[in-house]
Amino acid sequence: MPGADRTVPSMLLEATADTLRRYGPRQFSLTAVAEAAGVSRGTVHNALGSRDNAIKVALDHLASAFIETMAAALDREDSLTDQVAAAAALICAHRQQSDSVTTRGFNESILVLLLRNTGDELMRRSIELWKPRIRAAQQRGEIGADIAPARAGEWIVRLLLSFELLPPIGVNLASSRAVKRFVSDHIVVGLTGRQP
Repeated sequence: MPGADRTVPSMLLEATADTLRRYGPRQFSLTAVAEAAGVSRGTVHNALGSRDNAIKVALDHLASAFIETMAAALDREDSLTDQVAAAAALICAHRQQSDSVTTRGFNESILVLLLRNTGDELMRRSIELWKPRIRAAQQRGEIGADIAPARAGEWIVRLLLSFELLPPIGVNLASSRAVKRFVSDHIVVGLTGRQP
């Protein structure tokens, strides 16, 4: 398969991901990628192969960028509470940006696009991102030592995704400060292993 054993040039990778974000999987085409990259369709086909493979490459690139952005935000915080609060604020900021962008008839946030098309893989990668942070929080005594890191990671990821998918009710999702406070008030209580 073309592109399977070679690294896709970053300029072409960015154009592919951007085209997928603008048009969605249904209207995605190699021709649109070529136009966005300023290259021939043949160049795109040689680098990425089929339309389906190009979509997979773009989804993987977007998922990797999401995980890397999340990891960078988490690495700036010292406690699990602050990490989860920072992640929630990041997702809410992404949601605000996505709500304000309407692109050529396809109005779906990157995170929703990823969940719809690679949800299992995104969940797996996200849980893996949280597991070492949960272990570190256990070592610091922030949360119970008997909490399973994979289960706690899944719980955190599901909580975080709710900020993207559910409408605001009692918390102002447009306010990073309000989101961080909301999460900080409740997150560790759910991971201490104690019943309310």
